[in-house]
Amino acid sequence: MRTAITVVVLAALLMVLNGRAEAGQTCISKATEALPRIVGLVIKKSRTRPVSPEILASWKGQSRPIIIDVDVVDSGEAQTYSYMCVITQGSAFVQRMMN
Repeated sequence: MRTAITVVVLAALLMVLNGRAEAGQTCISKATEALPRIVGLVIKKSRTRPVSPEILASWKGQSRPIIIDVDVVDSGEAQTYSYMCVITQGSAFVQRMMN
């Protein structure tokens, strides 16, 4: 009985983690599409992070937002573009955040 409960709990945990990973990948794809169209812009790295507690305190949406950071190089200058991403009804919505 304990083994069955353990297996069910682990399966549920894996489904949640897999869903978050898929959401992160969806948001990263959408954020890279939203980058400015600059000739020679090279994406070096992208990552996700949670939004700040201040944003969450005033957040009224049903889905929890995440921040996507996209590190790029343009003409030898490194920059990071940050986007807030929310997934609603299977679609990702991104909005650029000023650092």
